[in-house]
Amino acid sequence: MRGIVVALALTAAAPLTAGCSAGHRDQPEEAPVLLRSTGLRLPLDAYLLSPGETTKVTEAHRVLVRRCMVRFGFDYPPVTEGGAGGGLTSWTERRYGITDPAGAAARGYRLRAPAGSAPPADPGPRERIALTGQGGNRVKGVTVPEGGCAGEAGRRLRAGSPKDVNPGLAQALSAESYERSLKDKGVRTATEQWSQCMRASGYDYAGPLDPPEDPRFRGTALSAAERNTAKTDVDCKRRTNLVGVWFTAEAAVQRSLIDRNHEALARVAAMNRTQLATAQALRSK
Repeated sequence: MRGIVVALALTAAAPLTAGCSAGHRDQPEEAPVLLRSTGLRLPLDAYLLSPGETTKVTEAHRVLVRRCMVRFGFDYPPVTEGGAGGGLTSWTERRYGITDPAGAAARGYRLRAPAGSAPPADPGPRERIALTGQGGNRVKGVTVPEGGCAGEAGRRLRAGSPKDVNPGLAQALSAESYERSLKDKGVRTATEQWSQCMRASGYDYAGPLDPPEDPRFRGTALSAAERNTAKTDVDCKRRTNLVGVWFTAEAAVQRSLIDRNHEALARVAAMNRTQLATAQALRSK
């Protein structure tokens, strides 16, 4: 998902949802009429932290890293309310491109600016060793933990989780389902219909992820041209039901992936519940 994918070191999930029993296959089904994607929930979202939850866990990780760095005499930047979700309110908000008519009219293709402070400056050589554990095993006479303070913080967040969990599994499967959904016949047809709708209004784009990458709309002030393009984009999605078709196709793919990875995903869910509980405990202190 060009331009909107948030790189995360931490994956997480809410408790397992119902409806994931064996026997699901990614067979086509009738698509409901949908437009705004923000409130949609794909099956694998049950195994991924929401953007808000991601922020909480990321902040907790920063708290633990800071406490560790203090042991080495480094004043690591304090934690402030951040925007680890990249300005998104859900992972489906821009998964199929822009879908909010009001947002298109107000912001074009631009996301809401995430809250929070700028990332910390690049550390010096000794601080980098303490932070990452790379390049040495002692700093100022103090033994550096495995993986540095970042590694120690991650282990503390996941303490009590299953030992054989694959933290990146849910994200990897989500990326796989997205790529597979692009090849779905119904999605390809709806995408072409969307493209034809856009051309009828004078906009030549092959797919709904192309307009946000238009050089005219990047690194410049918001223009009437961008707002008009975005409004037409959303209207063409409404006319073609692209979101309904795409979401239905990808949900079917995800159900089949969950069937084949149910036990491993259950371990991911357990790990992520642990991380959220640890993060909440840290916020309460």
